[in-house]
Amino acid sequence: MNPSTPTFAIVSNTIRRSHELVERNLKASLSQGSEIEIILIDQNQSPLKLNSELTADARLRVVHAPVPSVSEARNLVQCSESVKWIIFCDDDGYLVSDYVERLKGLIQSDPTTEVFAGSIKRIDNQDFYSKRHQLGGDLNRFVFTKLLMGSNFVVTRAAFDRLKRFDRRFGAGARFGSGEETDFAWKAHFSKTRMRYVPELVVFHIPPHEGPWRDELRKSYRYGVGKGALVAKWLIEEHQPLVLMEMVEMLLLPVLRAMLDLVCLRFRDLLLKLGAVGGRVAGIVAFTIRN
Repeated sequence: MNPSTPTFAIVSNTIRRSHELVERNLKASLSQGSEIEIILIDQNQSPLKLNSELTADARLRVVHAPVPSVSEARNLVQCSESVKWIIFCDDDGYLVSDYVERLKGLIQSDPTTEVFAGSIKRIDNQDFYSKRHQLGGDLNRFVFTKLLMGSNFVVTRAAFDRLKRFDRRFGAGARFGSGEETDFAWKAHFSKTRMRYVPELVVFHIPPHEGPWRDELRKSYRYGVGKGALVAKWLIEEHQPLVLMEMVEMLLLPVLRAMLDLVCLRFRDLLLKLGAVGGRVAGIVAFTIRN
């Protein structure tokens, strides 16, 4: 298919993911219409061998870049000159069938917004991935900035560059294994970049915490390290005392929930929450020492 002049770039990056999930992601992106280009950043050491029907589509561009982290990969994005908006979607998720059409309506009705955060729903039962996404909120208020998740958000190309893209120290595969999307949201928030959470912009995602409990515990700890380091960054380097509110929440809430898990004999959930708290404390300490 020959693309028209693209206005939207849909970007996914992939590393150590099954062909089936990656190809499902790409098929959903390619179904969004003609005003798009799709960029897949392949972080694998050996390039993925994708279905020839996908790679034959002129709208798809695969960039082989064996960098270790999601932030480094996404920072490599180079769009066509005509692209105004960049859509980020995880490789193990996929866009709702009329995602771009919904986005066009939002842009037309809300031309001052430069960042749209969409919702994430489970593939298996269509429920919201998190209670936070179900409840929603005003993304321009600091307390709601975590509504922006890297699995599904949209940013103008101009704002992406103005905000200096992602901090490569954060994100899966980086020194601090999470927090890159919240860091980006905080940069937008404190620079007065207008944002909006729109639950109708849906990405379907594989269910959380589906792996063996030891793997999920390591993941909870690793993500916790990233979150703790992120808070330390914004207190130490950026001098934003408002972030203290996030520190209190991220240490107190999981402890309270872990107590409830203990009462209800949900031992797997208890371990995951304690792992996350331990990682957050370790992240604060590690970032502080490095600075």
